Amino acid sequence: MFINIGEKIRLRREEKKVSQDEFAKYLGVTCKEVLKWENGELYPDFELLPVIANYFGVSTDELLCMEMFDNEDKIREYTDGFYEKVSAGAIRDAVETVREGILHFPDEYRLKVLLMYGLYLSCDRPAAVKHYSKEILEIGEDILSRCTEDPIRLEAKRLLCLHYYEDLNDTERAREIAMSLPGRKICREDMLPIISEGDAKLTALQDNIASYTSLLCSSVISYAESDTSLGTREKIEFCELAKRLRKLIYPRGDIFEGAYVHMMLLRDLAVLYMAVDEPEKALDNLEECAQCAADFDALPKSMPHISPLVNRLRFSRPQLQIPSKNRKTPLRDIFMNEIIALSCFEPVKYHSRISEICSVFRV
Repeated sequence: MFINIGEKIRLRREEKKVSQDEFAKYLGVTCKEVLKWENGELYPDFELLPVIANYFGVSTDELLCMEMFDNEDKIREYTDGFYEKVSAGAIRDAVETVREGILHFPDEYRLKVLLMYGLYLSCDRPAAVKHYSKEILEIGEDILSRCTEDPIRLEAKRLLCLHYYEDLNDTERAREIAMSLPGRKICREDMLPIISEGDAKLTALQDNIASYTSLLCSSVISYAESDTSLGTREKIEFCELAKRLRKLIYPRGDIFEGAYVHMMLLRDLAVLYMAVDEPEKALDNLEECAQCAADFDALPKSMPHISPLVNRLRFSRPQLQIPSKNRKTPLRDIFMNEIIALSCFEPVKYHSRISEICSVFRV
């Protein structure tokens, strides 16, 4: 992590084997002032900075931690490089990128939690779980025991929870970690609209609309999948509800971040309609699914949303959080290799609409 000016003064003073009292007398200040500088309670007067720098034989820029800005740029390069590679499905390259960053910044927890995420994404088969699990757990425990930044600690807990549940089949430990996370009743998303004004307030509200729409749709879909007492028709009803909810919030089709999850919803609806012998409705949903994939693959790296309730928000592909470790890009591959190839669609495999549906990717 970065060292502030007071800490640098202390380190340089100790290197010169000079006491606080001696240093204070040289500068014409009190020993108490030097103590406050070194504790981070007070900053030296501006006119003293060249004198202090000259005393230690360093530049004023170095004393002011100007290298911090260079370091931030380099860390941002590693971070952006990681997300770009993950978004392209190059998980191994993403992991190597962030490992290189950690070599240069060994105490940078922003990079360590990205490594944890990359290794979690790499656990796509039992052998990989066995290979990476120990490192994932060690990084997670290191972050929780030493890192003081809440967003990083929360992300580490999230990844540990998923790893224990999905990869290690340890439901009890996963639940224990989940229960240690803060509840939704007290969170940033609830407070920002309350304490903000003007554009900031409107943006915070739109961010909540987008987030809670995604959460509500995902919860409805998950409920339909998990409740074994539901019949196929009831599941269709719930999934259609989730579909309408998303379309209400995104009437102009700018789903963007939710494209993958929306594709899975359309896939599920197509499967359900095949189960109740309604192939035309199944094909309707497959057509929407293919179009969703094609639209997402054609997006630039960044662009604004256009639907009225989210038009203050911006989509950024490099920062996209991949919803599934099995996701590949482009989304066309998922549709062609994993969705249209499902055995339940065999009865419509040679239907004239299938070639029309797939032709969207050849435009």
